[in-house]
Amino acid sequence: MVNSKILLLKKPRVWWELEGPQVPLRPDCLAIVNNFVFLLGGEELGPDGEFHASSKVFRYDPRQNSWLQMADMSVPRSEFAVGVIGKFIYAVAGRTRDETFYSTERYDITNDKWEFVDPYPVNKYGHEGTVLNNKLFITGGITSSSTSKQVCVFDPSKEGTIEQRTRRTQVVTNCWENKSKMNYARCFHKMISYNGKLYVFGGVCVILRASFESQGCPSTEVYNPETDQWTILASMPIGRSGHGVTVLDKQIMVLGGLCYNGHYSDSILTFDPDENKWKEDEYPRMPCKLDGLQVCNLHFPDYVLDEVRRCN
Repeated sequence: MVNSKILLLKKPRVWWELEGPQVPLRPDCLAIVNNFVFLLGGEELGPDGEFHASSKVFRYDPRQNSWLQMADMSVPRSEFAVGVIGKFIYAVAGRTRDETFYSTERYDITNDKWEFVDPYPVNKYGHEGTVLNNKLFITGGITSSSTSKQVCVFDPSKEGTIEQRTRRTQVVTNCWENKSKMNYARCFHKMISYNGKLYVFGGVCVILRASFESQGCPSTEVYNPETDQWTILASMPIGRSGHGVTVLDKQIMVLGGLCYNGHYSDSILTFDPDENKWKEDEYPRMPCKLDGLQVCNLHFPDYVLDEVRRCN
């Protein structure tokens, strides 16, 4: 997904563009619940003609090829992280132009309602979140103007009291727990769970504050929750950030992004976790070069695909 324009990669490995409504949002986060797509936060165009952090949430229904606006988050957020546990979508930290958050809130999909939960331990943005074993893992990001190796896990079974779930008050609870740090500090990376482990790809590893330049990172590493240990894997052919990641046919796919050489990419890399090897061009390149895309696996009814086939 790019903003809300939908590109489909369908067997036999052909790209289709799905025509339909779009939403006025440059989303930072995507969540899948019961084959519905939720786009959350990011940036939207304000009345001043500038982009600002957004609190908006939209749900996409592949059965109808339609979007529905849901309840807004409690605060606008960009460059934050989300994860789905049970009937809740959790939104963690992030920032606006003027403020960086540690607040965490969750969305009840049955009641279309947001509420605050135990806040993240520190202000942070540019981090990544993935659920594994019903816990939300947060990795990397930017804190106090430096890139982080930090790994912190949220266990909803240890949530604090209602009084502790406020945006402005940091409290010590057992809900958040630090784990072993990654080998590389990184932000704007991607992470995915596969076969009981967490895989982290690329991102920005060094931010040069004096010049506001960044250095892309090609590194890949995997986390084993049973041993609380990170292991370095084969690096991507070229460092990238703002890419998308998903699993297809027992391989992890990395799509698009802003490469270390300063060029946007339309390529698709595939990583075989068993062989610890990267391949390129096993799938056709995307129709355009993309950065900041959101990628997911989704089931479309045949009648929707038939319509897409006629249009393409």
